[in-house]
Amino acid sequence: MTAPAPALAIPLERLTACFQGLIPAWLFTCAADGTPNAAILSHVDYVDARHVALSFQFFNKSKRNVSENPQAAVRLVDAESGQVYQLALRLVRTETSGPLFESMRLRIEAIASYSGLKGVFRLLGADVYEVLSVEALEHEPGYPAAVRRDTPAEPKFTMRAMQEVSECLRQAQSLDALLDTLLETIERIFGFGHSMILLGADEPDRLTLVASRGYPEGGVGSEVGFGEGIVGLVAEARRPVRVSGMLRYMVYADAVARRSLAMGMPLPTSRIPLPGLPNPDSQLGVPLLARDELLGVLCIESDLPYRFHEEDRANLELLGGFVALAIQNALLLERAETRAGEAEAARAIAPTTPSTPTTPAAPIPDDARATRRAPMVAEFFTHEECVLVDGEYLVRSLPARILWKLLTEHEQDGTREFTNRRLRLDKSLALPPVKDNLETRLILLRRRLAERCPGIQMIPAGRGRFRLEVTAALSLVRRP
Repeated sequence: MTAPAPALAIPLERLTACFQGLIPAWLFTCAADGTPNAAILSHVDYVDARHVALSFQFFNKSKRNVSENPQAAVRLVDAESGQVYQLALRLVRTETSGPLFESMRLRIEAIASYSGLKGVFRLLGADVYEVLSVEALEHEPGYPAAVRRDTPAEPKFTMRAMQEVSECLRQAQSLDALLDTLLETIERIFGFGHSMILLGADEPDRLTLVASRGYPEGGVGSEVGFGEGIVGLVAEARRPVRVSGMLRYMVYADAVARRSLAMGMPLPTSRIPLPGLPNPDSQLGVPLLARDELLGVLCIESDLPYRFHEEDRANLELLGGFVALAIQNALLLERAETRAGEAEAARAIAPTTPSTPTTPAAPIPDDARATRRAPMVAEFFTHEECVLVDGEYLVRSLPARILWKLLTEHEQDGTREFTNRRLRLDKSLALPPVKDNLETRLILLRRRLAERCPGIQMIPAGRGRFRLEVTAALSLVRRP
């Protein structure tokens, strides 16, 4: 029976900050003939108490050396304290699939997609090494001086904090309120000031931004395809993705791009436009999964390079599962209550028979509207299914069809009061037969109007009901 390996003098769990990729690591290898080689590593991954993993992306000298001689050493720097550590390693295996490989691949793919290098800047394998020893080194030239940490950082995700988040979400009266409450609570309790929630779009494999916090512009209605950037990769893989020190990775990606171009490899000509900070240094994306259904993605980002620690990732993943159930339950509750409570409101608003005209609400006189806001022109482009107001893009797809329906009825007979049920039964809107997402589309439309078109507003008027307020002289133009 093989004797267990002696415990490491310094546990790997104490080196958490070293495994974030904020400061490049050095890998030292030696060929079979004794020729040494040193190479810079972008990232070293923690696997367990006795193993780390290094990304294998290129057929280079280091890879050839460890194939001949599996002994190696890696030098790491604690990004928080500046302490330098050296690990003695022995190559155990190379993984090309599985949870470890996927976690490393997603991080690299997030950078590649953000940089326009998707399909070029990719992971070939995860080299798993046994850690034979860990040594704390004295300060060396070129490394920051170590700073002693006498008081550990106070944990954010305490049981009491999680209970407070749960209570805030429980008290939200609607899905609309739940989205705002979640992001406000994440900032107030955990201090994450830049966050966004994206839910399923009208097209498959796309997400739409429906709520955000901390940005000059809300960005409601921005879309991200599966596989695009950190948000798209989280949705595609249904796994959390965390990237720290993103700006340094971007520099590395640009160097890879220049090298690839010099070798004649074709590269995409543009980067993927994503909502959020223009140059985030830390990003954390968490899938919102409920009963194996992907509802959306919660993304948190920061301009600080080491903002999200390992416990942040684990706890936000747990929170994401709870949030997904809360969103799903809010949708089910709203639909159940609107079905039960809209019948009376619908009879008061909708015609009782096809031949009975709708009783219009008292319209706002045109001269009164004109004095409050400048005249507007709304255009609906039938082929593209999008609405432009004064030549500026507003919404597309199902939200565009809904808005055009509301504006058309308002222009024809002054109708201002609407119900979700009435829209759901309207065949002209062509709602999907199985999963129509009407509630989330109405939230998106209302927020988009509030952000981009204050002359047209949707005012909530109770469960499953809203009022259309048009406070400007409006001309409607339908285009092919």
